[in-house]
Amino acid sequence: MPITRATVNTDNPSLNLKKLCRHFSHKAETQFDDERGEIQFPFGTVVLDAQPEELIMQGHSDSEEELERLEGVIASHLVRFASKESLVVEWQRG
Repeated sequence: MPITRATVNTDNPSLNLKKLCRHFSHKAETQFDDERGEIQFPFGTVVLDAQPEELIMQGHSDSEEELERLEGVIASHLVRFASKESLVVEWQRG
């Protein structure tokens, strides 16, 4: 099972986590609180952990193609929702 991980420096890790989870809650199975979130898409799952000044995101899918889609969906939405910050999402496969 392909996996990926990104650590994003942000002034608002908990807020960004909650924005992502709330947004996708009408499209995917989602669970979250202030510190941890999980979004289960048909093409993969991402787990979000809010740490001091960073958001850690870990994802997995059944295929490389689905993992690439998961990375793109999460990164593009995070950057858009945190438009007041200049966030950089660099996924690392492993």
